Amino acid sequence: MNNVPNDTIIPENPKSADKPPVLLAPQTGRRAFWKSALGERRYLGLCFLIPALIMWLIYICLQTFPFGEESVLVLDLNGQYVYFFEGLRDILTGKSSPIYSFSRALGGEFFGIFAYYLSSPFSFIVTLFPKSMITEALLLMFLLKVGSCGLTFGIYIEATRKRSKTATVMFSCMYALCAYAVVMQHNTMWIDNLILLPLVMLGIENLIKYGKFKLYVISLTMAIFSNFYIGYMMCIFSAAYFLYAYFSRDPEERNPLKRRFHFAKTARQGIDLPGGLHCIL
Repeated sequence: MNNVPNDTIIPENPKSADKPPVLLAPQTGRRAFWKSALGERRYLGLCFLIPALIMWLIYICLQTFPFGEESVLVLDLNGQYVYFFEGLRDILTGKSSPIYSFSRALGGEFFGIFAYYLSSPFSFIVTLFPKSMITEALLLMFLLKVGSCGLTFGIYIEATRKRSKTATVMFSCMYALCAYAVVMQHNTMWIDNLILLPLVMLGIENLIKYGKFKLYVISLTMAIFSNFYIGYMMCIFSAAYFLYAYFSRDPEERNPLKRRFHFAKTARQGIDLPGGLHCIL
């Protein structure tokens, strides 16, 4: 009988010794991928629901219709914006023309008003309600925007900070219900950039680490298009956040793929892109 050293590992089947280990068969197909991804991140729905419900309870406590005689129409929303939303509804339902309308003082085009006040995708909610329920449409719009702020911030934390689920939901609610988001609800066209801000930051970090720029370009383009006034501020923030996100990380962390001329390439996209997009849009 041959003596075998104790530290020698003998495979049970000699024929399998030269074969690679068998791995678990991965799930295939896009449906399986999204099912797995959504299952693990299902809790992010709370980042949307909780701040929206809290804001709704606040409106109920303030006796906002239909729970009282008050409405969401305050300040400029009551004096200007509500008529712009009514005009948008008339245009989308075929009752008015976007090219020229006599409902605007002595008459004029509608594109300028749309570009500044109404270019948010949430504005089209007014077409789902009759004209007599325009205030209810605006209330729903406000609640959806508050929830969307929490959702996008939750996505950002989940992707970059890896906090606990409880902490992610808690900080998402704090972001969605911050003073700016609550006070500026009547200036609803300024809230869309608050929704897109976490996605812009996530896009910048993806650009720095992996060279992926699609999320950054799409989210920043949507931010500028939704309101160019806050959009140019978003461009300034994007350039500043790029420098912070780049130099606050170790070389291995900010360039895990070991790409050459990393700073020059990413800076060209991260800093020059916001200015170019704002000029074009």
